[in-house]
This record gives sequence, C-alpha cells and structure tokens, in this order.
Amino acid sequence: MLELHVWGPAFGLPSLDPHCLAAIAYLQQAVPRGKWQLIASCNPALSPTNELPALRNGDIWIGGFRNIFHYLAQCSAGEWVLDAGLPEQEGADCIAFSSFVESHGQPLIDLSLYVSSQNYTTTTRPLYSALLPFPLPYLTPPSIRATAKQRTAHLGLSSLDIDSDDSSPPPSQSIIPKSLRRPRNTVSSLLAASPEASAQIRLDALATAFLEPLEKLRAKKQLFVSESQFTSLDCLVLGYLSLMLVPDLPQPWLAQCLKKKFPSLCTWTEELRKTVFGPEVTVHDAFLTKLGDSELDLRLKRLRGRGHLPWKAPDDGGAVGIGSVFLGGVADGIPVVGQLRRNTRMRQHGGLTTEDGVESSSFQYLTLIAGLVAGLGAVAGYMFHQGLISFGEGEETREKEMGGGLGALGEAGAALGFYASQMDEQVRRQRVMEEMNETHGAPVAEVDVDVEVERKPL
Repeated sequence: MLELHVWGPAFGLPSLDPHCLAAIAYLQQAVPRGKWQLIASCNPALSPTNELPALRNGDIWIGGFRNIFHYLAQCSAGEWVLDAGLPEQEGADCIAFSSFVESHGQPLIDLSLYVSSQNYTTTTRPLYSALLPFPLPYLTPPSIRATAKQRTAHLGLSSLDIDSDDSSPPPSQSIIPKSLRRPRNTVSSLLAASPEASAQIRLDALATAFLEPLEKLRAKKQLFVSESQFTSLDCLVLGYLSLMLVPDLPQPWLAQCLKKKFPSLCTWTEELRKTVFGPEVTVHDAFLTKLGDSELDLRLKRLRGRGHLPWKAPDDGGAVGIGSVFLGGVADGIPVVGQLRRNTRMRQHGGLTTEDGVESSSFQYLTLIAGLVAGLGAVAGYMFHQGLISFGEGEETREKEMGGGLGALGEAGAALGFYASQMDEQVRRQRVMEEMNETHGAPVAEVDVDVEVERKPL
C-alpha cells in the first residue's frame, strides 16, 4: 500500500501546498483506488529531500512531486503514467511548461500566502497552527516563511512583508523578545504618494506573465496539452491555480487578477478541482478526529464514497516523534549545523553514500549535540533574564554590542526564548517554597552550600 504524505488541508482544499495538491491529483488519476492512502503529515524530514509531498512504499521514501511520478512509473512498470502515449510535441510542451509553472508560479504563491504580512498573520499562520501539534506552530511556519522570502528576494517586493502595522501580532502574543523587536515601516509610508499603487502594478505584471502563457497554451482545449488526456502538467497547474483562486485572503490581489483577466482559467480550475479533489475537505476529514458514533459513521461513509480522497489518520509518533521534529527544526535554524544538514540531504538525494554509515552516524550525534546546546542556551538565557546569573559589567556591555543571545539563532532562537519564558511561573513557585522551608532565616539568595555544610549542632 502506497502512502502519500502531504501538508494538511486548507481553504477547503486537501492541502495548502501546490506540490502536494499536484501529487494528490496525480495519484487520484493514475493509481487505482485501494492501492494508495493519503496522510496529512507535519514532518518534512520523512522525505529524503526534506519536503512534502513524500511517497512511502514500504521502507522506500520518495520526496518531491517530480520524483514521485517518476517513481510511480518505475514501480508500476509504466502502468501508472499519465503522460504515456503523448505525441512528441505535446510531451515536450508538458515538460517545458511544468518547469515554467514551478519557476514562475511558486514566487506568486510565496508572495500571496507568506511574504504578505497581513495574509500570513491573519490566514496562513493560523492554518498551520490548526494542523501542527504543539510546539511545532512556533517553529515550522516561520521557517517556511523565511524560505519563501529567500525565493522572492530577487523580485524587489519585500515591502509586502510590512503590509501594515496592524498585521503584526500584539506584543503580548509575540514570541520575539521585546529587546529584539525593531520598528517596521508600512507600505503606505513607503508609497505615500500613491499607496500600494507601485506594488500593485508589479504584482499584476508578475501574475499576468505567469497566467497569460498558460491561457495561450490551453486555448480552447479541455486540458492543457491534450484534448482528452489528463497529464502531469494538468496536475501541477491545478495545484497552483487552486491556491491562487480559492483562498479568501485580506490582500486578494492574486485572485482578483485571475478573475478579472483570465476568467476561462478560473472556470477550468473550479470545475476540475471538484472533479479531482471531490467535496471540500476539513481538518477533521484529514485527521479523522473522533466524534460521536453517529457523526463518525456518517463521516466515514461519506469519505469512502466514490471520488473522495482515501484519507488515513496520521501517526505523529507521540511526544517523542513531535520532539524529534522540533529538535530537527531547531538544528536547521543553527547556521553551521543547518548547512551541514542541508548538504547531507543533497548528497543523499544525489545518490552519494559513505562507507559503513560513519558520516550518517556522526551527523546524528552532531544534530543531537546541537539540539542540546540550543536547549541549554535557552535555559541560560532565562536564568540571566531572572537574575539568577549575571555577567560582569564589561561582559554585559560586550554582549549588548555583539547582539548576542538567542536572537542570533534567528527563528530557532526566538522559539527557544519563548519556551524559556514559560518556565517563569514554575521557578517562581519553587523559590517561594524554598523560602518557606528555610529554617535559618537567611534569604535564599544568600545561602551558600559550603557554609551550610559547616553548620553542625553544638
């Protein structure tokens, strides 16, 4: 039984990632029902490329949409191939436009769902919080957003990261320490002469440059490269256009451009997504959460109906599995260790291995040590904040000048700092109990272990 692991549902779609949607569409069309299952996952580390979607076949894991459909062709001896039998020109168009969709469509999704502060804070991040078990919502979404910013940095639209001050979470809810927060400008302050006009022109131009070639390719055909044969390109386009059209966002510039200039693509997307993905999917459908017996029976009966996706309840491994994912994310956030982890994944994906697993074993130890060091750093930062330890005047000055502390670890440091702050109440109570149990009347801060050992009855 094949297992397809994807990011969970959002906006009524079975996933909030375009490649996951494309993989779901491919398996739904190519693999016979009963041969595969769909699992909403929260752990990209399952994939050798550290990304979802990931396909599991026994002990074999395949990561990434392209790798998945190539593997399906191999394991089925060419039976589960949507592109089989295409004429030469149509096959070439399928390959070329698939690359075009990924290279030009992904930045638009990044700008819309992640780079835009208002869309991210009000819509995207809460969706991840509903999908991910604690404490992953404090680490995974910021990491995904940071990657999206890197992918779109060359477009010169970083001002979308500061849509408005209102889009930022209140200081009381922010996981970033007050000392590390910096005031941010707004789009209106940057474009005071014509608020958001310049940005809107650029965004519309980017969207048009992506959508116009697709409309010309499809023309009046039912599908993109064939009149009747569903292909991998259709799967990919369906995934991207669904996430551009369906989400209801505070800043819906992408959906507005699609509806205003390319209504035929809108119609194609709406009709095909209902055919391929079935009725709207909720988080409860994907995770098969427990309900009353009657409601659960009705849901399972509905999910087993014709055309519905074959969801299977995920197994996150409990506290140990979630902790492993969290520590892996922390290690990725540490500059040197994160780069080593990325390099190792690339070598493994490229087929390069080391003798006797020496490097793999050493790297696991390195990751564990890095996680422990980061955890100790969080505790040390908390103790310094509480005054339990202190730096000398010169050391404290140098610390401030160097901008040290957990903030130097980026998103990982911010998350660790948040957890350190949660220990405040517990330690405060412990200190009160120590004061109550103190029999010599001296304050707890003045008690010295060596002195107490020398106190003997006369």
